[in-house]
Amino acid sequence: HFANGMWGCIAVGLLSEPYRQSVAYSNDKHVGWFYSWGRGSGDANLLLAEVCGILFIIGWVTALMVPFFLLLNFLGMFRVDPLEEEVGLDISHHKGAAYDLTG
Repeated sequence: HFANGMWGCIAVGLLSEPYRQSVAYSNDKHVGWFYSWGRGSGDANLLLAEVCGILFIIGWVTALMVPFFLLLNFLGMFRVDPLEEEVGLDISHHKGAAYDLTG
């Protein structure tokens, strides 16, 4: 999700087509960076906005999830015990193997 989501945002900043952007938003002032070159400018405002959005999302997720994971770790709920990890969670949590172990 992380890498593909970032690519999705960056791709918009690079490849946003003027016609489709004007149809969707009634404005094509700041288009994808590659299309800006075609217009004779190097306007990268849309790309910069997408990068700022990515940085905001990274900060938001970090600020929310680090305390949550630290709390889970403190309560001993972050990892399963080593035996369950070795055997696999299929048997202990789902009451059966996910794969045929006879062969």
